[in-house]
Amino acid sequence: MAVVAGAVFFLDVDREDGGGHSAANRAQLKRACAGLLPYEELRDRVPDEVAGEVNQYGTVLDPGEESRSLMNCSVTWPGHGAVWVRAVALVSRIPMTVRAEDILPGGDDEGHEAPGVTGRTGRDGQTWVIAECPGGLEGRFREVPGMYVTADVDLPGPGKGGKAERLADFRTAVRVANGITAVQKCGGSPLKMPTRIIDTHEPPEDRADTEAGRTDEPGPGVKKCRGLGTRAGFPGKWTARGDLQDSRLLSVCGATVPDREDPMATEPEPPDGAVVEVSAASWAGPLGESADDQYDHTGDGFGLREEERTRYIPESKPHELALWARSKCAAGATYHRVTVRTKTSVTDSRTLSEAERTKFSENVRKLMDGYLTDPGGWPGQQRCHDTEILGEAEGWR
Repeated sequence: MAVVAGAVFFLDVDREDGGGHSAANRAQLKRACAGLLPYEELRDRVPDEVAGEVNQYGTVLDPGEESRSLMNCSVTWPGHGAVWVRAVALVSRIPMTVRAEDILPGGDDEGHEAPGVTGRTGRDGQTWVIAECPGGLEGRFREVPGMYVTADVDLPGPGKGGKAERLADFRTAVRVANGITAVQKCGGSPLKMPTRIIDTHEPPEDRADTEAGRTDEPGPGVKKCRGLGTRAGFPGKWTARGDLQDSRLLSVCGATVPDREDPMATEPEPPDGAVVEVSAASWAGPLGESADDQYDHTGDGFGLREEERTRYIPESKPHELALWARSKCAAGATYHRVTVRTKTSVTDSRTLSEAERTKFSENVRKLMDGYLTDPGGWPGQQRCHDTEILGEAEGWR
């Protein structure tokens, strides 16, 4: 089928017998998006009431076309649902957030992850995955080692709504990503087809898997995060949590000591200045540049000169310091970022003393060293080496 950029295609047949559009719509779904949609999974959910419309463009569909998209394709049944996918080369930073604080599970914002796949459904409801292409994608002005694919499946049927629909999003995105890497012959290994997804915002005690004795859900027991806090020598009983993407491109961990306001807590109250919350994150290969750019945009990047620093702590800001480093890991150049947050009983704005600032730096360096050398942690799993410390970023600026 010839493809024209931005064209809309209609497929319909005479319905003198009063029949529906299922057969024609299924045939349309099978051909659309270069035939890369998971047809067998979606065919029984195609609406019968109206004829479908296809809108598609991109360099995968038309190699001679000038487009930023490898593929942008939608199949729509007006008023009755749609399937939409978009694949874009990672020429510049990914528009979806990859900041540690936005990916770390356990917060109030809804999110989903598929174990074994680099990607997630974020707070905006958009599902994205990352695929590597170490041989470079064709038709780009410079070598591009990866792509991101977004997908949205909104169809009637038993998969409508909730986790089932998010799983359909992930499986559609993975199917399209694998199809493109195969067509492009860019050297990327096929992504694992997800079979389940995880709510990242649910408290661990609310998960059926936790009740069944599983310890690999976000929250207590995430293996790669268990040493965070304790290996650095910070006192207290630490609880770790982390993403479960099982990715060689992205890892996020966080750990806290129990809230001393809990009347059931048995640990002693930590003194002012004690480390009570830490995090560690790594972004490799095509995601490293995205993370660096996104933190620079928020003013939390590394490398500020001494004269650019301020030690004034506004009341609304926590006492937090980040340290950045760069390593060579299995997936290529990798950025690491660790943060340390301390306890304070001060409610008014104040200024850190030289001794307090020095102690902050010592703590964040201890955390980075512990994170990088933990044999069970992500940097150890990914064989990271040749690490260079890049600089600090003060969370109270």
